[in-house]
Amino acid sequence: MDRVRVLNIQGKEIIYIDYTGCKTEATIEIFEKAKEAVLLQQKDCLLLSNFERTYITPAFMRLAEREMLPLKHLIKKNVFINLSAPQRMILKGFSLFIGSKDYVAFDSYDEAIDFLLCE
Repeated sequence: MDRVRVLNIQGKEIIYIDYTGCKTEATIEIFEKAKEAVLLQQKDCLLLSNFERTYITPAFMRLAEREMLPLKHLIKKNVFINLSAPQRMILKGFSLFIGSKDYVAFDSYDEAIDFLLCE
């Protein structure tokens, strides 16, 4: 199964990143693939990341801190589903670090998609 793929919903392209059940090494590999997908688009991207049964490790966070700042201008909205309460707190801190309010956690796939599709 491809962990990074483009979904076409209501005429909009959403980069779906599936970290479900992954350990540190796999999350880093998937992050790198997602970064390539964003760079290939070269426009305002919509991202949806699924962190079901996945731990966010310090190694993953250091990578995200380094790599997301240069990509910030290419990401219009970045949403997350299946985050635990501690992961939601990490996301809030990361959003402040990145300086973007468009990093949002949702309880369901449908809510996340609705947010991505609204202008």
